Amino acid sequence: MRYIYILSIIFIVSNISPAFSDEIVLTNGDRLSGTLKTSDGTSVILETEYSDPIKISKSKIKRIYVNNPADIHLTTGEVLRGSIRSEGDGKIIVDGSPGRQPVSVEWDNVAALNPPPEHLSKWTGNITVGAGIQSGNTDRASVSVGAEATRRSVNDRFSMRLLHNYAEEDKSVSTRNTYGAMKYDYFFTEKYYVYLSTELLHDSFKNLNLRTVIGPGVGYQVWDDSVKFLLFEAGLSYYSEDLKEGVDQDWITGRVAGNVRYTVLDTLVLSDYLLIYPSFENAGEFTLRNEASITSPLATGWSLKFSNILEHDSDPPAGIQSNDWQWLFGLQYGF
Repeated sequence: MRYIYILSIIFIVSNISPAFSDEIVLTNGDRLSGTLKTSDGTSVILETEYSDPIKISKSKIKRIYVNNPADIHLTTGEVLRGSIRSEGDGKIIVDGSPGRQPVSVEWDNVAALNPPPEHLSKWTGNITVGAGIQSGNTDRASVSVGAEATRRSVNDRFSMRLLHNYAEEDKSVSTRNTYGAMKYDYFFTEKYYVYLSTELLHDSFKNLNLRTVIGPGVGYQVWDDSVKFLLFEAGLSYYSEDLKEGVDQDWITGRVAGNVRYTVLDTLVLSDYLLIYPSFENAGEFTLRNEASITSPLATGWSLKFSNILEHDSDPPAGIQSNDWQWLFGLQYGF
């Protein structure tokens, strides 16, 4: 009977005692308590009883204590589970289950805490329209329309690109080309993926009815967040050219690609997309396409975009120059 009495008291006390809450100490000395819900690697979300959820930048956190077991996703792809404590030395200690030693982790190596279940994301991308008029000694009018769209899920990514340019000079057409690309990526780890890519180009002034490049390869995703993006790819491609004049050609070539984007001080987005097709038959011969751009936000969803596109052929047909440059300035809307 006495033991039942003691157990009853323990049960009652344990139920009326306040639950341990998580605590965050900021660099300015403020202390916040509540329940840590999630973190995307750059900030954490803390739920409290006295306000709406609070978003706290990771750079403003001096110490953090998470009493309830949390899922810690590292930038290496490893996932740890346990309570978290830190002492402001740039590291956190993950206390695991009984019998497992605590693990010390660099705070900068934490990609996410308690990430929500991932589902197929919505389409994201942008549409860009540019135009130019020149009159006087030269009468020139030009228009360019471009679009990009991407859908990313847990295991795969689908992306599309389109760019059309048209220009008239002294009432004669001087530019008319259309470039399109589609690519599917399947991630078999967090960083590594396989892809299938298709690229199409029509250019009236390059003797091209249609250039088709299609093939598989592998890629490595270095960064992919709201501030920075970087990937590298390598593979094989079937390269075909349907010419307006002359004999059509097709061959097997390599494909090397790099895509980088970086946001500077939330005011400029610098990006570069490079494609190289090295010849397997003739060493040193290759074709190249490079798209570099600077985007500056204007208002919600709207930006100004300045782009430079270089197309290079190390062995062009007779009468065609090796380098073809395009400079584009337009208004962009992101969705």
